[in-house]
Amino acid sequence: MSTPCPARAAALRRHREIFEYAREHGLTLREAEAELVRESARRARERLAVIQRCGRAAVAPGAPIGAEPPQGPAPENAPWMMRD
Repeated sequence: MSTPCPARAAALRRHREIFEYAREHGLTLREAEAELVRESARRARERLAVIQRCGRAAVAPGAPIGAEPPQGPAPENAPWMMRD
């Protein structure tokens, strides 16, 4: 007898999680899956926020769409700063 594929086992495990969550909360399987995805994303955002608050951020927070990159101070010897 051959052993089952690990990917199939993982898929069945995930389906069981979704099924049990749906039964506990009175949801359909699709609603339960969507809710579990949202919950997982929320937990990931919370973990990232905790890491960033600690000052050990591996990923810099993203800039808002359309925002200009921050500008540093102008150099003192820039040619456009000189006057005649």
